[in-house]
Amino acid sequence: METTTTYAIKRFRNSSRDDIINEVYLMGKVNCHPNIIKICGVTTLEGETNYSLILECADSGTLGEYLRENAATFRWEDQLKFANDIASAVLCLHSHQIIHGDLHPGNILIHQHSIKIADFGRSRLHGSVINKKEKAYGVIPYMDPKILKDHSCDLTEKSDIYSLGVLFWELTSRKSPFDFETKNNSPFEIIKIKSNILEGMREKPSPSTNHKFIALYKKCWQHEPNTRPEIRQVILELEELNNNEPLVVSEIFSSEEIETTLEISETPENDEVNVPSYDCDINKYEL
Repeated sequence: METTTTYAIKRFRNSSRDDIINEVYLMGKVNCHPNIIKICGVTTLEGETNYSLILECADSGTLGEYLRENAATFRWEDQLKFANDIASAVLCLHSHQIIHGDLHPGNILIHQHSIKIADFGRSRLHGSVINKKEKAYGVIPYMDPKILKDHSCDLTEKSDIYSLGVLFWELTSRKSPFDFETKNNSPFEIIKIKSNILEGMREKPSPSTNHKFIALYKKCWQHEPNTRPEIRQVILELEELNNNEPLVVSEIFSSEEIETTLEISETPENDEVNVPSYDCDINKYEL
């Protein structure tokens, strides 16, 4: 009996040969992890000269799409499972000295109710030399504030941890941070969001969120990289949550408080806030 397999294609448009080789190499190092999208080959499509990646196909779209479509039924057990899946994938990356560098819901896919981290176009090996003049790319609410402020800052594992904190918040809220999905076409709104993040502003916990989970993601999105936990510590704290009964926020939020869902995180007193110009590429990659 004949069977067919569906694959996803990622087209390279403006990437250099070195960038393509880097992405293929890094994906190959972690190709067996269940929560990382698998690379199946490299090809040139008929009528095209640019290379394309042949990838494992995910059946349920991106994490962002999944959360919005299933907001009413996405419960604590689902939130914790997805958090574990994402953290497990990041642990695998960091264990291989790989920094993803662009973790956001558009680069995280869902397949059979499991997480699949994708798109390694911004990924680097720890300690690799990068072009300091290169623009900072990413989706702003998930970007390390240090890189938002100074594009020449090195991408580190702690940059991924910051993104992880925002993603964990999004799992519980099922919303885009700072309503970014509805504001990302307005340069004024982008500058405002960047300014707020650099001033230490973060989203407030959603009602009925586990206390320990809140504490965990707040550690992850601290302004200073050296105050953020290592991925192994994140895994340990998630394991504690896996073994305990749900412990939820007891406060009752008014509708007014829910609408105004921002709070100020600590920023160093001597760290002057300097809002960069609007030159980040906020376009999501196409898979």
